[in-house]
Amino acid sequence: MGHTRYSLDDRAARALAAGYGTRGRDEIFTQQKERRIHPSMDPRQARLRESRDSAAHPDSIPIILALDVTGSMLTIPHQLVVDGLPKLMGAILQHGFPDPQVLFLAVGDHECDHYPLQVGQFESGDAELDLWLTRTFLESGGGGNGGESYLLAYAFAAWRTAHDAWDKRHRKGLLFTLGDEPCLENLPPAALREVMLEEQDRNWSFGELPE
Repeated sequence: MGHTRYSLDDRAARALAAGYGTRGRDEIFTQQKERRIHPSMDPRQARLRESRDSAAHPDSIPIILALDVTGSMLTIPHQLVVDGLPKLMGAILQHGFPDPQVLFLAVGDHECDHYPLQVGQFESGDAELDLWLTRTFLESGGGGNGGESYLLAYAFAAWRTAHDAWDKRHRKGLLFTLGDEPCLENLPPAALREVMLEEQDRNWSFGELPE
């Protein structure tokens, strides 16, 4: 993954052809008709996501965008498709980071949702990033429990990713969470087993993130 490059011109032409500016959210996001997670984004199957250097990206930097896909946040993924993602990638490239590799995570609520975590792949090209973004199922869940499961994103980043930025250069990657709720304080072992097939013997709390 991450062997292609992001082209603002190619993306603009493809977005116009695909009708991103005029089509509705449920038309663009392909899993909305299925009402379930795409198998390729199932965290139970995603044992490792890698960001590696290549000829196209010799100085790769991993960037994770964790998107809250509960009901109150559904405008954000749609806006990213329409014009937010090319603006973001343009800013990254123009500010001295020529080799970004971006992975999308979708986060819900492990206490309420069927699919509280979805995971993409690290990609650099415009077509590949659009594929993972529009493949995300916008479950529109959440509940009245005072938070969302952003800890799942942090746990996945800690336990299920590997990258040359750290392995070769001891440079940390970046993780951005886009949400509008507090982080649920605890992530119990039962939830980790159910969502990620991750075996842990104690709760993780927001004040004690996994290393």
